[in-house]
Amino acid sequence: SSRYPLMVDPQGQALRWIKSRELSRIQDFMGQCVTTLANPRMKDQIEFTMGEGLALIIENVENEVDPMLDPVMEKLIMRKCK
Repeated sequence: SSRYPLMVDPQGQALRWIKSRELSRIQDFMGQCVTTLANPRMKDQIEFTMGEGLALIIENVENEVDPMLDPVMEKLIMRKCK
């Protein structure tokens, strides 16, 4: 697929499943791996999770997605060496 998954989950069942499935990978970084669009540190969280290869769960997304996420959703990402 050319895009990352976007999940519509009104009952929260899929969210619970994803969190339990990814728990072993994200338990040390739970504060960085779960966020909302209203979080002022979301940009930092995106950079951290992408750099570490972790999942980022953005909860409570309504009708509009922040335009800052468009390049991430479209996989228009440039890799830099450290």
